[in-house]
Amino acid sequence: MPLDKTLPNDSSAPAEVRRALAGFLTGSGLPQLIDDAQLLASELVTNAIRHARGPIGVHAHIRDGVLHLEVRDSAADCPPVPRQANPEEMGGRGMELVSKVASRWGWRADKQCKIVWVDLRL
Repeated sequence: MPLDKTLPNDSSAPAEVRRALAGFLTGSGLPQLIDDAQLLASELVTNAIRHARGPIGVHAHIRDGVLHLEVRDSAADCPPVPRQANPEEMGGRGMELVSKVASRWGWRADKQCKIVWVDLRL
């Protein structure tokens, strides 16, 4: 059974997605993925809060030995860009972290929304 959740675009969303993923992965018998999945989801949801308006959609499913996680937001014109943050910067490391933790990641957009997805191998 996949996880489908709509989150408010506010500071409560990262904690909500972490709780939802912990329940989903525990129920799927994959508690070993919780930490990495929560980290990735928190980063993607935080980016959605920062760059988009309106609700944030989260979808996760497991297929062929991979946890696939998607975060949907309204910022179709704001693609995720990994970059090397300067040591004195307080932020700017989210997509670099996603690139290092995820097995692979990508994004797609249409006129109304952007979906950033990550895969974690089981």
